[in-house]
Amino acid sequence: MTVLTVQVEANGDDGHRTWDEGLSDWSFVNNGNSVYLGSENSGMEATSTTCYFRFLDVDIPASATINSAKLQYKLGASYSYSSKSCRIYADARSASSAAIASDGNLSGAQGSMTTDYATWNLSTSSSTSFLDSADFTDVIDEVINTAGWDASSNNITILLYNPTDADMMDSWVLDIKAHEVSSGADAVKLVIDYTEASEGAATSEAFLLFVD
Repeated sequence: MTVLTVQVEANGDDGHRTWDEGLSDWSFVNNGNSVYLGSENSGMEATSTTCYFRFLDVDIPASATINSAKLQYKLGASYSYSSKSCRIYADARSASSAAIASDGNLSGAQGSMTTDYATWNLSTSSSTSFLDSADFTDVIDEVINTAGWDASSNNITILLYNPTDADMMDSWVLDIKAHEVSSGADAVKLVIDYTEASEGAATSEAFLLFVD
Protein backbone atom coordinates (compact mmCIF):
# COMPACT_ATOMS: atom_id res chain seq x y z
CA MET A 1 0.00 0.00 0.00
CA THR A 2 1.06 3.57 -0.70
CA VAL A 3 -0.16 6.74 1.02
CA LEU A 4 -0.07 9.84 -1.17
CA THR A 5 -0.50 13.27 0.44
CA VAL A 6 -0.99 16.30 -1.81
CA GLN A 7 -1.52 19.81 -0.43
CA VAL A 8 -3.17 22.81 -2.07
CA GLU A 9 -0.25 24.66 -3.67
CA ALA A 10 -1.61 28.07 -4.69
CA ASN A 11 -3.93 30.75 -3.35
CA GLY A 12 -6.32 30.35 -6.27
CA ASP A 13 -6.65 26.61 -5.77
CA ASP A 14 -9.07 26.93 -2.87
CA GLY A 15 -12.12 29.12 -2.58
CA HIS A 16 -15.87 29.31 -2.17
CA ARG A 17 -18.97 30.90 -3.60
CA THR A 18 -22.19 32.01 -1.94
CA TRP A 19 -25.74 32.21 -3.23
CA ASP A 20 -27.55 35.14 -1.62
CA GLU A 21 -31.29 34.45 -1.75
CA GLY A 22 -32.20 38.03 -0.89
CA LEU A 23 -30.08 39.51 -3.69
CA SER A 24 -30.60 36.57 -6.06
CA ASP A 25 -26.90 36.72 -6.85
CA TRP A 26 -23.65 34.74 -6.55
CA SER A 27 -20.40 35.93 -4.98
CA PHE A 28 -17.10 34.11 -5.62
CA VAL A 29 -13.98 34.39 -3.41
CA ASN A 30 -10.62 32.66 -3.82
CA ASN A 31 -8.25 35.17 -2.22
CA GLY A 32 -9.13 35.18 1.48
CA ASN A 33 -7.68 33.56 4.58
CA SER A 34 -10.68 31.26 4.97
CA VAL A 35 -12.70 28.93 2.79
CA TYR A 36 -16.31 28.68 3.94
CA LEU A 37 -19.00 26.02 3.75
CA GLY A 38 -22.55 26.16 5.06
CA SER A 39 -25.77 28.13 5.27
CA GLU A 40 -26.93 31.21 7.06
CA ASN A 41 -30.48 32.44 7.53
CA SER A 42 -31.10 35.85 9.01
CA GLY A 43 -34.62 36.11 7.64
CA MET A 44 -34.36 38.09 4.42
CA GLU A 45 -30.72 37.24 3.65
CA ALA A 46 -30.55 33.45 3.52
CA THR A 47 -27.29 32.26 1.98
CA SER A 48 -25.70 28.96 0.98
CA THR A 49 -21.94 28.57 0.50
CA THR A 50 -20.07 25.78 -1.28
CA CYS A 51 -16.33 25.41 -1.78
CA TYR A 52 -13.53 23.69 -3.68
CA PHE A 53 -9.95 22.48 -3.23
CA ARG A 54 -7.75 21.73 -6.25
CA PHE A 55 -4.81 19.33 -5.97
CA LEU A 56 -2.11 19.06 -8.62
CA ASP A 57 -0.25 15.98 -9.88
CA VAL A 58 -2.15 13.28 -8.02
CA ASP A 59 0.00 10.54 -9.51
CA ILE A 60 -2.09 7.43 -9.00
CA PRO A 61 -2.44 4.98 -11.91
CA ALA A 62 -5.94 4.18 -13.13
CA SER A 63 -5.28 0.51 -12.38
CA ALA A 64 -4.76 1.17 -8.66
CA THR A 65 -7.17 0.11 -5.92
CA ILE A 66 -8.20 3.01 -3.69
CA ASN A 67 -8.28 1.90 -0.05
CA SER A 68 -9.22 5.23 1.52
CA ALA A 69 -9.42 8.92 0.69
CA LYS A 70 -9.94 11.96 2.88
CA LEU A 71 -9.27 15.66 3.27
CA GLN A 72 -7.20 17.00 6.12
CA TYR A 73 -7.98 20.57 7.09
CA LYS A 74 -7.42 23.16 9.82
CA LEU A 75 -10.18 25.27 11.29
CA GLY A 76 -10.03 29.03 10.95
CA ALA A 77 -12.47 29.27 13.87
CA SER A 78 -14.10 26.82 16.25
CA TYR A 79 -17.02 24.93 14.78
CA SER A 80 -19.90 24.27 17.17
CA TYR A 81 -22.93 23.21 15.15
CA SER A 82 -24.20 19.64 15.35
CA SER A 83 -26.28 17.58 12.92
CA LYS A 84 -24.96 19.44 9.87
CA SER A 85 -23.57 17.81 6.74
CA CYS A 86 -22.42 18.29 3.18
CA ARG A 87 -21.61 16.08 0.23
CA ILE A 88 -18.09 15.44 -1.05
CA TYR A 89 -17.82 15.24 -4.84
CA ALA A 90 -15.02 15.74 -7.35
CA ASP A 91 -14.82 17.28 -10.80
CA ALA A 92 -15.16 14.22 -13.04
CA ARG A 93 -13.44 15.72 -16.08
CA SER A 94 -10.07 14.26 -17.03
CA ALA A 95 -7.26 16.13 -15.25
CA SER A 96 -9.96 17.89 -13.23
CA SER A 97 -9.95 20.88 -15.60
CA ALA A 98 -8.00 24.10 -15.44
CA ALA A 99 -7.56 26.40 -12.48
CA ILE A 100 -10.74 27.83 -10.97
CA ALA A 101 -10.31 31.56 -11.31
CA SER A 102 -13.93 32.70 -11.54
CA ASP A 103 -17.50 31.88 -10.66
CA GLY A 104 -17.94 30.51 -14.18
CA ASN A 105 -15.04 28.08 -13.71
CA LEU A 106 -16.60 26.82 -10.47
CA SER A 107 -19.95 26.43 -12.20
CA GLY A 108 -18.24 24.25 -14.80
CA ALA A 109 -16.64 22.08 -12.15
CA GLN A 110 -19.90 21.69 -10.23
CA GLY A 111 -21.71 20.90 -13.46
CA SER A 112 -19.30 18.01 -14.07
CA MET A 113 -19.35 16.45 -10.62
CA THR A 114 -18.83 12.75 -10.08
CA THR A 115 -21.82 10.45 -9.84
CA ASP A 116 -20.42 9.10 -6.59
CA TYR A 117 -20.31 11.25 -3.49
CA ALA A 118 -19.78 10.83 0.23
CA THR A 119 -21.89 12.38 2.97
CA TRP A 120 -19.76 14.22 5.52
CA ASN A 121 -21.43 14.71 8.90
CA LEU A 122 -19.57 17.72 10.25
CA SER A 123 -18.19 17.40 13.76
CA THR A 124 -17.89 20.15 16.34
CA SER A 125 -14.29 21.01 17.17
CA SER A 126 -11.98 23.72 18.45
CA SER A 127 -8.78 21.82 17.58
CA THR A 128 -5.84 23.68 16.04
CA SER A 129 -4.45 20.50 14.46
CA PHE A 130 -5.30 18.97 11.10
CA LEU A 131 -8.68 17.23 11.17
CA ASP A 132 -10.05 14.52 8.88
CA SER A 133 -13.09 14.69 6.62
CA ALA A 134 -15.33 11.72 5.91
CA ASP A 135 -13.89 9.06 3.64
CA PHE A 136 -14.66 9.39 -0.09
CA THR A 137 -12.95 6.35 -1.59
CA ASP A 138 -15.60 5.81 -4.28
CA VAL A 139 -15.26 9.40 -5.49
CA ILE A 140 -11.52 9.05 -6.11
CA ASP A 141 -12.01 5.64 -7.70
CA GLU A 142 -14.45 7.20 -10.17
CA VAL A 143 -12.03 10.03 -11.00
CA ILE A 144 -9.00 7.84 -11.74
CA ASN A 145 -11.16 5.67 -13.98
CA THR A 146 -12.18 8.65 -16.10
CA ALA A 147 -11.11 8.31 -19.73
CA GLY A 148 -7.69 9.87 -20.27
CA TRP A 149 -6.66 9.91 -16.60
CA ASP A 150 -3.28 8.22 -17.11
CA ALA A 151 -2.49 10.50 -20.05
CA SER A 152 -3.27 13.73 -18.22
CA SER A 153 -1.63 15.86 -15.52
CA ASN A 154 -3.81 14.11 -12.94
CA ASN A 155 -5.26 17.07 -11.11
CA ILE A 156 -8.22 16.53 -8.78
CA THR A 157 -10.69 19.19 -7.67
CA ILE A 158 -12.70 18.24 -4.59
CA LEU A 159 -16.07 19.96 -4.24
CA LEU A 160 -17.93 20.35 -0.94
CA TYR A 161 -21.54 20.74 -1.96
CA ASN A 162 -25.13 20.61 -0.77
CA PRO A 163 -24.65 21.91 2.78
CA THR A 164 -27.48 21.33 5.24
CA ASP A 165 -29.89 24.26 5.17
CA ALA A 166 -29.81 26.56 8.15
CA ASP A 167 -32.95 26.83 10.25
CA MET A 168 -34.80 30.14 10.42
CA MET A 169 -32.67 32.72 12.29
CA ASP A 170 -29.88 30.16 12.49
CA SER A 171 -26.34 30.80 11.27
CA TRP A 172 -23.65 28.19 10.75
CA VAL A 173 -20.52 28.17 8.62
CA LEU A 174 -17.52 25.86 8.64
CA ASP A 175 -14.38 28.04 8.49
CA ILE A 176 -11.40 26.23 6.90
CA LYS A 177 -7.93 27.80 6.66
CA ALA A 178 -7.00 28.69 3.09
CA HIS A 179 -3.65 28.50 1.32
CA GLU A 180 -3.12 32.20 2.06
CA VAL A 181 -2.49 31.39 5.73
CA SER A 182 1.02 30.54 7.02
CA SER A 183 2.53 30.54 3.53
CA GLY A 184 0.42 27.53 2.65
CA ALA A 185 1.49 25.34 5.57
CA ASP A 186 -2.10 25.17 6.84
CA ALA A 187 -3.67 24.52 3.44
CA VAL A 188 -5.99 21.58 2.95
CA LYS A 189 -4.45 18.20 2.10
CA LEU A 190 -5.75 15.29 0.04
CA VAL A 191 -4.65 11.97 1.55
CA ILE A 192 -5.16 8.80 -0.50
CA ASP A 193 -4.19 5.27 0.49
CA TYR A 194 -3.95 3.01 -2.55
CA THR A 195 -2.55 -0.28 -3.77
CA GLU A 196 -0.94 -0.54 -7.18
CA ALA A 197 -2.07 -3.35 -9.44
CA SER A 198 0.30 -6.29 -9.46
CA GLU A 199 2.11 -6.99 -12.69
CA GLY A 200 1.03 -10.61 -12.51
CA ALA A 201 3.01 -13.67 -11.74
CA ALA A 202 5.95 -14.23 -14.01
CA THR A 203 5.42 -16.98 -16.51
CA SER A 204 8.06 -19.65 -16.95
CA GLU A 205 8.89 -21.25 -20.23
CA ALA A 206 8.36 -24.99 -20.43
CA PHE A 207 10.36 -27.29 -22.68
CA LEU A 208 10.71 -30.98 -23.37
CA LEU A 209 14.03 -32.77 -23.24
CA PHE A 210 14.34 -35.86 -25.41
CA VAL A 211 17.16 -38.26 -24.70
CA ASP A 212 18.02 -40.49 -27.62
